[in-house]
Amino acid sequence: MALELTGKHLIAGEWKASGASFKSEPMTGEPREFSTGTPELVDAAVKAAEDAFWSYGYSSREDRAAFLETIADEIEARGEEITEIGTEESGLPAGRLQGERGRTTGQLRLFASHIRDGVYLDRRHDAAMPDRQPAPRPDLRMIQRPIGPVAVFGASNFPLAFSTAGGDTAAALAAGCPVVVKGHGAHPGTGEIVAQAISAAIKKHGLHPGVFSLVQGGKRDVGEALVTHPLIKAVGFTGSLGGGRALFDLCASRPEPIPFFGEPRLGQSDVPDAGGRKGAGRDNRQGLGRIADHGRRAVLHQSRHRHRS
Repeated sequence: MALELTGKHLIAGEWKASGASFKSEPMTGEPREFSTGTPELVDAAVKAAEDAFWSYGYSSREDRAAFLETIADEIEARGEEITEIGTEESGLPAGRLQGERGRTTGQLRLFASHIRDGVYLDRRHDAAMPDRQPAPRPDLRMIQRPIGPVAVFGASNFPLAFSTAGGDTAAALAAGCPVVVKGHGAHPGTGEIVAQAISAAIKKHGLHPGVFSLVQGGKRDVGEALVTHPLIKAVGFTGSLGGGRALFDLCASRPEPIPFFGEPRLGQSDVPDAGGRKGAGRDNRQGLGRIADHGRRAVLHQSRHRHRS
């Protein structure tokens, strides 16, 4: 496939643009222009997700499993495009992105397998005991149900496995929850290609288009509008501790607090090379110096801290 980008947002099956735009900052190649996200686009996406929930949330496990597998197939069909734009935007080597793509499709298929067996539903049944003393017990049943539309924030350092169709999105879709993704500005083109794959899978299965939307870029007000929207019922996030804390606080301060599934990076390495360039050792570190790291690691300059015999 040839690389084709619209530079727009995917809102319930339609590619839409706002009045403003931003330019990507690729590590190689020329910048591309993308439409900037707005609270209005967020509102449209979330309302469509709520509409979709009343059909998708009650779909069969088999239907959702097949949908996840089709997303994986569509991502693989766009493998060359994803690697091309992904290496440009992130500076990651092709092998690293191909491995991450395999992880991403593997996660989707793993969740498909997981929901097929039904164990995750945690079904429980306590039969009625009408003659129990001192009071009868009613028939009690419990089962896990989808909660509603879920917001997912893409990570900067994993453009595939923790972003548009990453683990948070796969888990939400597996459970029966429509997803609205806030794409990360570090890799908008990669996010759009993956969104195209998800959109193709939605069409193949005849699902409500509001099952998935992608809002690109935007300032803090876009993320806040997504997390505080009354129809959003949970948030998935991978990123900085400060960003995660801010989103957690927004989730907790809502009139109806919602779950926050966060994986903040407690420590990051942004190690310069001898010439002062950041992202040194990107091939062996596998993430431009932005892989989540041990918070107590120290980096010492060799010329100042030589080994003493």
